Amino acid sequence: MRYKLNFKNNPVLNSIENYDLYGNGRLSVYVSLYVYVILCAGNIFNINFDQVQAFFFAIPPISAIGVAHANNIASFKQRNGTYVAFLVFLSIGVFGFTLTEYSKYVILLFSFFLYLSLMIVTSYPAFASYRALIPPVFVISFLTILLGGVGQFYVAINRVITISVSGVIGYLAMHLIPATYYQRIWYHSSFVVLSRIAQQLKLIALEQSDVITFHGECVNRMNNSLGFTSQAKNETLFKKCSDKIQQFYFAIAYLYNSRNILGNNNYIIDLYATLAELQPNFNQHKAIPQQFNLYITGQIEKIKHNEIQSLWKLLALIINDWNVLCQHNR
Repeated sequence: MRYKLNFKNNPVLNSIENYDLYGNGRLSVYVSLYVYVILCAGNIFNINFDQVQAFFFAIPPISAIGVAHANNIASFKQRNGTYVAFLVFLSIGVFGFTLTEYSKYVILLFSFFLYLSLMIVTSYPAFASYRALIPPVFVISFLTILLGGVGQFYVAINRVITISVSGVIGYLAMHLIPATYYQRIWYHSSFVVLSRIAQQLKLIALEQSDVITFHGECVNRMNNSLGFTSQAKNETLFKKCSDKIQQFYFAIAYLYNSRNILGNNNYIIDLYATLAELQPNFNQHKAIPQQFNLYITGQIEKIKHNEIQSLWKLLALIINDWNVLCQHNR
C-alpha cells in the first residue's frame, strides 16, 4: 500500500537546497538582511553620515554575521564567539592600516606583523577555530587605504568607534532572532542523513550494488547541529531523535557489511520505498501522516527477520519523535 504525497517542486528552491544542504547559507542571508535594515533605520536621520562612515558602519557587522553563520558553526556559543572575534581582528586591522602612510614598505611591514600576530593568537587551542577569519579580515582592512584619511590618528579612532557601535547593534539584533530559525539547521542536517539512508537502501534493494560506502560525515554534522537546539523546550527530544537516526544509519551499514541484508528481500525494498515517500516531509520539516505509522506497524508485525524488523522499528520511533518536534517547534 502506498500513500502519495504531493509537493510542488520549485526548480530555483531545489537548486538552492542542493547547494546549501544544511541551511547555514540561507540563514546567513536572512540575518544579514535583517541586521542591515536595522542599521539603515538607525541612521536614516543622520544628516552627517557620509559614504566612508557608512562603509565602516555597515560592512563590518554584516561581514561578521556572514562568517558567524558558516557551515562549521554549530552552536550559539560558536556563533557569538566568531562574531566578536571577527570584529576585534578587523578593528585592529582597520586601525593599523589607517595609521600607515602611503608607502608600500610601511604597508608591507604592518601587514606582516598583523598576519604574524593573528597567526600566533589563533595557534592557541581556544582560538584555533578563528584562523579562517584572517583572509576576510585582511581584505576588508586593506580597503581602508582606499578610503582616505590615512595617517590620521583621530580618523583611525573614529573608524574603530564606528565599528564598535555597529557591532554592538548587530550583536543585539542577532540575539533577537528566534531560536527556531537556528533549529532548522538540525532539521536540514537530519534530512541529509535520512536521504543518504534512502540512497543506500536503493543501492542495496534495487540495484543490488556490491560497492557501497557509508560515510559518517553527515551524521557528525547532524549531531554537531544539536548546539542550536540548546534553547528549545524539548532539547532532550532533539538529542534522542538524532541518536535514533544515527543508529538507523549505522545499523544498515552494519547489516550490509555483514551480508545479513539481501538485495531481493521484499521488506528491504519496501523499507526503501517507504522512506523515499517520506523524504518530502523530512525535507519540508512537516509531520508524517498517521497512515504511515499504521502501515509501518503492520509491516513490523509481519517481519520475522529480527535485524530487518529492528530497522522498521527504528523508523517508527524516528517518525514519532519527528512528529512531536514538528508540532512543538514551528
